[in-house]
Amino acid sequence: MKVFAVNGSFRKEGNTDIIIDKLLEGAKSGGAEVEKVFVDDLHINSCQGCLECRQEGVCRQEDGLGGIVAKIEEADAIIVGSPIYGNYMTGQLKILLDRLMGVISRITYVPGGGIKSITRLNPKKRNVISVLTAGAPTPECADDTLKLLRRMLGSLTNGGFMEEVIAVGINAKGAIVFPKEEWILAARKYGVGDTESYAEKAMDRNRDVLERAYELGQKLAE
Repeated sequence: MKVFAVNGSFRKEGNTDIIIDKLLEGAKSGGAEVEKVFVDDLHINSCQGCLECRQEGVCRQEDGLGGIVAKIEEADAIIVGSPIYGNYMTGQLKILLDRLMGVISRITYVPGGGIKSITRLNPKKRNVISVLTAGAPTPECADDTLKLLRRMLGSLTNGGFMEEVIAVGINAKGAIVFPKEEWILAARKYGVGDTESYAEKAMDRNRDVLERAYELGQKLAE
């Protein structure tokens, strides 16, 4: 079992990264081989809109994209993560997905309207998990990102499962593992009356996210 994680955040050891690591920890506990890359570290150019990939699934640009495609095709499970900025994924991740779109999948038109993505890769079973984090208090801020990820990555599953881990209310780097004292300070900053209750609720919420991430990681390795 090989698990390949793509982190669209430029914050190493940030909230998205911590959750992805928890997923990978769970996968490793089940014997999976894991790998993680940061999109910000890759040498990937932006899409030039030439549409050549729509024919044969090959991009004419020569950069690091081919290596990422190979890792995705080889993987039995894929994790894609990003913080939500302005109700959408990071620009870094969107650039990568733009480049991947015509290379790993092709679009067909559904009778009666609409489109469907069909994978160009080896049609084996793959499990896919999306990880999204946000400072906003409600998960609706991730809806637009999830719409794209479900359509694009769903074509890779071939009977595998798709799951999502969404963590909200975490602005600061590493806030998902903040101790109680940090949350009390945050509550005071925001003018919250009952700082103790605010801190406890935040910690319980974040603990649940991390526990679920670990369990999903274990599920990846089953």
